Amino acid sequence: MKPIYIFLLFLNTVGITALAPSSKQADSLKKQLFFANGRVKTNDTLTVNHLNKLADEYYESAPDSTAYYSEMAISAAKKINYQNGIAQAYVNLARVNSFKGDYAAAKKHYNIALLLYNQNNNKRGVSDAYMGLGRVQDFLGDYDAAISFFEKALIIRKKLGKEIDIADCYAILGITYDNKGKFSRALDYYFKSLIIDIRLNDQLSAADNYCNIGVVMQHLELYPKALEYFNKANKLWLKLNDKQGISTIYQNIGEVMMSQKKYDKAIDYFKRASAIYHALGDEEGISLIYYDLGLYHYYTSKPDSALYYLNKSLQSASKNNIKYNKAYAYRGLALIYNLEKNYLAAYKYAVLTQQTADNLQSLDTRVEATLQLSKALAGLGRFEQAYKQNQLYLTLKDSLRDDESLQKLLSYNMAIEFEKNQRTTSQKEALLVEKIAEQKRTNIVAAVIIVVITIMLVVYYNEKRKQVKVNALLADRNREVLTQTDKLNELNILKDRLIGVLAHDLRAPLSTLRGMFALMADKDISHTEFIGMVPGVFSKLEHTSDFLDTLLFWINSQVDNIKDTTKSFCLCDLVKVELANLEDQLKLKNITAVNKVGPGHMAFADPNSVRIVIHNFLTNAIKFSYLNSVIEIAARMDNQKVYFTVTDHGTGMSTEQLNRLFISKVTSHFGTMNESGTGMGLIFCKDLIEKYNGEIWAKSVLNEGTELGFALAAGTAPENIPAVSSI
Repeated sequence: MKPIYIFLLFLNTVGITALAPSSKQADSLKKQLFFANGRVKTNDTLTVNHLNKLADEYYESAPDSTAYYSEMAISAAKKINYQNGIAQAYVNLARVNSFKGDYAAAKKHYNIALLLYNQNNNKRGVSDAYMGLGRVQDFLGDYDAAISFFEKALIIRKKLGKEIDIADCYAILGITYDNKGKFSRALDYYFKSLIIDIRLNDQLSAADNYCNIGVVMQHLELYPKALEYFNKANKLWLKLNDKQGISTIYQNIGEVMMSQKKYDKAIDYFKRASAIYHALGDEEGISLIYYDLGLYHYYTSKPDSALYYLNKSLQSASKNNIKYNKAYAYRGLALIYNLEKNYLAAYKYAVLTQQTADNLQSLDTRVEATLQLSKALAGLGRFEQAYKQNQLYLTLKDSLRDDESLQKLLSYNMAIEFEKNQRTTSQKEALLVEKIAEQKRTNIVAAVIIVVITIMLVVYYNEKRKQVKVNALLADRNREVLTQTDKLNELNILKDRLIGVLAHDLRAPLSTLRGMFALMADKDISHTEFIGMVPGVFSKLEHTSDFLDTLLFWINSQVDNIKDTTKSFCLCDLVKVELANLEDQLKLKNITAVNKVGPGHMAFADPNSVRIVIHNFLTNAIKFSYLNSVIEIAARMDNQKVYFTVTDHGTGMSTEQLNRLFISKVTSHFGTMNESGTGMGLIFCKDLIEKYNGEIWAKSVLNEGTELGFALAAGTAPENIPAVSSI
């Protein structure tokens, strides 16, 4: 009978082996870790963790691969002094040592891991090391020491509160009490572990516990119950493709078949188990299967084959120092030699069985050893000693029978209680499933209602959006109509103002010309006087024609019917032209124009547009200046801009007038000599300046004067004229 050892540190199903296809997880880890040539890509903590995980993946199917990757992890972790990585690798390596029967190496590696984990205060790691050391002691037959280690691990794991690790401790304690012959204690721990496994849906660990419960039932000769639990375990292991578990179940079922004298079925299971044990290199399993094959061959009347397999079982157990298996082999050899009447050999192996049983503290093995020793002594004619051993056998047998009866009762009660709890749990789960189904139906109805309401809301929302869009479109159309109305009104005002400009700025020169020709026609002036007046009149006409061209240019610009004529030019040239054209008006009021605009004051815009602005600034300054006053014309360069101002010392403006100065509708005021105006000049100026990304302003104090100014982008001065920063 072989209990299955539960290693919950390694819960994945079978990994890559020479006998089985590789798992996706192992392949993925390999791709992350290695180049195509097999070299490790990087050497850091993540790499070490991946190597340890890869070793973990291989344990249940390819222990040699586990050892290989553990050695790689140790080497990599030592290079970067990653102590937790080193410790985990030693734990993996120790598990392989135990599996192969090298318990001295396993104990050494577990102790190294324990030291490292303690140094790093890694409680989980400490508990893993205790678990490993306990397993080693269990294999060596020192069950009390094993239980001590397992209980230390259990205390730590209960504090950490991770149920899967607690279940692991319960299961391994069950195995140790099973080996010790304390079957009721073993079952108690198995069921505790199994309850957690079922709650966590940990199928691999649940299968381990089903198997171990079956082993206890087998010990107590409760074969139907044993087979029931073995089959539960095997169903899960076949699903998970767990080779170790499957091989263990085959052996245990074979033993039950042999106990029931179903030898044909027994040998079939033994052969299947043996094939897997040898493929995995499971020394404990190999030793036990040889023992079972020895008994099978004896029961099928092949004593020589029986002795052959029992001796192979003893050799394997001795080589790997598996004391429990040695006890089995000694007992089998003593049994067969007694049956074959080779009492001397039987005596030898019966004594060895008794000594090993005493060391293992196994009452069951001591009973069988005492019986075989009594028979061997009787066969050798040592009847007094045989009688004593027989009396001891009867005493031990009664004790074992009483103990077995009690343990059978306890086992039945535990199994019944567990099955009762499982039925209750199943009923609760069924009720919960029904409630969940009912809740799902309710949720579906609610979802349908929500969907219908949502659809209605979406339809309403879409219709509302359409209505909002229609309303917005109507509002836009209304705004467009209003905008067009405003534009028409402004165009009408523009038309009126243009008529005013034509009447104001063009009528005077034409009237002068008409008057001069009238005088000449009436012969009120002589030809000589007429000739003298011609240059002045011609100058007026030339200015008027030039101004008319500029005005028409601006009108075209308003309808975007003009080419881009921006260029660098000097403001001083425009100022000189306009001062010359306005000379008569300046003389009429005896106004002095102080021109501070120099050759370096360059602007970048359309010069004709800027000329209109300067003309308007100067005519406004003259219009509202008093007799004998001064007009200052200045410019300065600052921050890539040219600033131009015209300042007068005339009537000035109120705050209200100033605030409305650049608004579309402005009432024109008379000048200091009752000069009239159109009220549109500064509107033109604002449009023209802003067209070239400039800014325009006015500053005024009532009865003190006004400053009109604009700023434009600075132009580039010709090479022969130095640039001016400020004047």
